[in-house]
Amino acid sequence: MIGLRAGITVAIALILCAALALIAWGAHRAAERTIVPAILEKAESVGRSAAALVERADAAGIPLDRLVGVRSYFDELRAANAEFAQIDLTLAGGGGVRSGIAADDDAPTVVRVPVMRDGRGLGEIAITIDPSVVWAQVAAVLVDVAFIGVVALLVALELVALVVGTRGIAAMTAVEQRVRGLARGLLSQWSSCTGTGAERLLAPVDAQVARLGARHAAACAAARARGDHALVTRLEMLAARTGIGDVTPGESALAGAIRPALFLFMLAEELTRPFLPRLAQSLAPAGGGIGPDTAASLPIVAFMAVVALCQIPFAGLSERLGRRHGFVLGALLAAAGYALSALSQHYLLFLGARVVSGIGYALVFVSAQGHVVDHSHGGGRSAALAVFVRAIMVACLCGPPIGGVIADRLGPSAALGASAVLAVVSLGVALMVVPRAPRRAAHVAVGVGDLLQATRAPRLMALLLGCAFPAKLLFAALCLLLVPLELQHQGYSAAAIGRFQMIYPLLMVLAVPLFAALADRLQARAAFVVAGGLVCGLGALAVPLYPSVALIVFALAMLGLGQALSIASQSALVADMAALPGFSSAGVLGLFRLVERSGNAAGPAAAGILLAAVGFSVTTAAMGVVVVAGAVAFALSGHRLSAPSGSRRATRAASSEGSPV
Repeated sequence: MIGLRAGITVAIALILCAALALIAWGAHRAAERTIVPAILEKAESVGRSAAALVERADAAGIPLDRLVGVRSYFDELRAANAEFAQIDLTLAGGGGVRSGIAADDDAPTVVRVPVMRDGRGLGEIAITIDPSVVWAQVAAVLVDVAFIGVVALLVALELVALVVGTRGIAAMTAVEQRVRGLARGLLSQWSSCTGTGAERLLAPVDAQVARLGARHAAACAAARARGDHALVTRLEMLAARTGIGDVTPGESALAGAIRPALFLFMLAEELTRPFLPRLAQSLAPAGGGIGPDTAASLPIVAFMAVVALCQIPFAGLSERLGRRHGFVLGALLAAAGYALSALSQHYLLFLGARVVSGIGYALVFVSAQGHVVDHSHGGGRSAALAVFVRAIMVACLCGPPIGGVIADRLGPSAALGASAVLAVVSLGVALMVVPRAPRRAAHVAVGVGDLLQATRAPRLMALLLGCAFPAKLLFAALCLLLVPLELQHQGYSAAAIGRFQMIYPLLMVLAVPLFAALADRLQARAAFVVAGGLVCGLGALAVPLYPSVALIVFALAMLGLGQALSIASQSALVADMAALPGFSSAGVLGLFRLVERSGNAAGPAAAGILLAAVGFSVTTAAMGVVVVAGAVAFALSGHRLSAPSGSRRATRAASSEGSPV
């Protein structure tokens, strides 16, 4: 049975798809009307310029059949204009010059410009248009439109909560919970729906379920009073099967209220992924003592390092400020960083702006995560954290293609300006939808002693150093630096690079739930962690075999599948270790997060150094060797490759805390 929210989502998706199809058709018509005439106009302009040179030579008394350098000039024109398949100079007295060979075409498009002097025809310049290049340009525009359409659909679905409103989402959630429960034969009572706006609608249902619960309790009491043990047993079996008399906690609407604001903020950072390394290279001073590859990596390293170092202290800060205020302050800092990045023309200023954005990012992340944890409890926390991560992963899917198109059409500064605007918009959305919470004293912060104690947890360091750190090292190196720079070197646009960067999050979104459930069912979390590391590493190791775009795609796909295999199981193993007696849970989880973030910072740093020394293929393979070696080391560390069936809830809750950054 399709749920109420799912039904509304499907209806919205169908309406949006119809609108996007209409827009795509209009874009195709517009591309045909604008690109082809523009190319013909350019060909005519080039032809007139070339004809003017021939006319000038004739005026100077140079015999046209003795002109030199004409072919090389035409060759240069064709090299600068890929759509010109052939350029001919035909002289009136016979003879001429030809550059290029036009493909056979029944009706070739030829722009003809006469060469005239004093009303006398000297000849003609003919430029033949290559139709394949023309339609390739039209197709490129349509591909951009198609990807933006898909992204627009995802963004719209993600922001449904803003349209319906928090109370509307809460009301739909409350109704859907009861309808689904009754359809499955569950007769438990649900926690109060006060404040959702659905009280009148749900009151009769809740009252009837409460009466059934009271009658069941009375029947149990009467049967016990009579000593009818058989009836008591049947009534208890009925209660176990239907949950009658129990109270089931529902999903927290408050926990999910922050999702639209978080999505918009994460989208702001993801816009920068396709063009950031190229922009950093362009700002690096010539002869400044650092190579272009290192210059490309430093802004990424600085951002990741700040995020890693601020995660633990900002957890307490956001609690003292209040989650809402922490989010707003972080978004404001990040917006200032993006705006400064857009305006900066100096490399060090750009680097400082990325540090400011990293500080804001860290504060927003921990504030949003803290809000979800504060307003969810028990089993509802797993679902709430899963929603939290889905918002991040959808932003990872949507951001790169949009940022690439903006950078291609309007420039990197415009794309960074768009990031600043999105960060400000997320701030405004947070003020609208996130409830104000009182400030409170922070819990005891995780100290150095807690982190040092966590290192003594059995086999924790083997897991962290063998799997968690290398996985993030490879992700950050490959997705954030190596692939954008290599594709740029091969001539791909920022928009195309953004589309390549969708491969990893797409596979994560699709495969993480599947592999998480499978690891639980097979009780083989450690085996999934090892398998994930091997898959990631072997994908990177394959690149030097035949360096090509196909193997880059293969490496990204293997990275996505490998991370999907391991991330949930890895987080669950850490959660199991955090629950061991004698160890601080906060210390173990804090160490895990610190090691992961350190891998994010170390990846671009190592890749930037190696890239300048040994090139893309060998650097990628070196990262793959680290991941494979780490997975093998963890497998040999003595950790059981199968685990007792723990709480599936723990796996989902832990895995839901992961993020690509």
